[in-house]
Amino acid sequence: MSRGPTPYRRRESDSAIPPPQPMHPGELRQDPLTGRWVAITAGRAARPEAFMHEQGAPRGPLGCPFCVGNEHMTPPEVWADREEGSAPDSPGWRVRVVPNKFPAFAGPDAPPGHGLYRAAPTAGAHEVVIHGTDHEATLAEQPAGEVARVLAAWGRRLAAWHDADLGSVTVIVNQGRLAGASLEHPHSQVFVTAARPALVEAELARLTRQDCVACAMLNKERGGDRVVADADGLLAICPWASSLPFEALLLPEEHLARFGHGGPGDAATAAALGGLLRRLAGATGPRTPYNLVLHTAPPGVGDFHWHLHLFPRLTTFGGFELASGIVINVVDPDQAAAAMRAAPPGVSGS
Repeated sequence: MSRGPTPYRRRESDSAIPPPQPMHPGELRQDPLTGRWVAITAGRAARPEAFMHEQGAPRGPLGCPFCVGNEHMTPPEVWADREEGSAPDSPGWRVRVVPNKFPAFAGPDAPPGHGLYRAAPTAGAHEVVIHGTDHEATLAEQPAGEVARVLAAWGRRLAAWHDADLGSVTVIVNQGRLAGASLEHPHSQVFVTAARPALVEAELARLTRQDCVACAMLNKERGGDRVVADADGLLAICPWASSLPFEALLLPEEHLARFGHGGPGDAATAAALGGLLRRLAGATGPRTPYNLVLHTAPPGVGDFHWHLHLFPRLTTFGGFELASGIVINVVDPDQAAAAMRAAPPGVSGS
């Protein structure tokens, strides 16, 4: 359950902290052996906990840039769900969106160079959505109304970028240190890229209305062993070709191109997502690290089937995965779905 705002008194020294400075953009580089593109953004190494460790002490709310009272520690907000009359970059917010202090993508686009080593700027933008004032409450622990506010913020930021000349806009959540989170305070990120990633291109080729594999999966899986939950126009399944243990996919039953436009509203989607995350915790243990990935129609694209991937981080890739690109999953998706169906979807103690 949500614990409410964590009290924090600003210290005298905090006022001396200079405002965040923009980080120099990185570079997209293409591996000549595989053709794969890699983003080299060395400035992100300055993030707290930028490198993974087996264990680490909790940082706590003291000095957390995402906690109430520390709004001066982030770049100026671009949008916030606020109490009426509260000023930007001050307390009074419920959900807050700010530019990422250490952006992976920033700046104007430019065509890649030629020759053996092809490179281009990491053009685009990178934003952070701070989920709430509670330093600890994850999406699984927040009430549905608070989760709905987070989803509404996602929809607003997707809409803000939709008409730009861009390749993709993706929303992600890194929950937990082993999932890549550098700050404990629950948040999501909006990645805006000028280039269209190969994975997004691959999904675009498969999710058009005439031959949409997401629609086909809905028809194939509904009522089957891999269904985790089915309610309010949203189906949660463990995919037949899951790449990770307890991987799940949340799909609207309607063929909807853009998240937040038609179909299930924020309240229904919040209930489905919160229930799915609580089922994951019930099946695998509390505070299981995970990644969420929201794929919606890229700017300028009108035909797609939005969906949300849940990638629990219970295992890691070994040498074979890195050598071959073939992932070894040690949990059968049917068994994963059965365990998640048996887990309670409600908020503990509510």
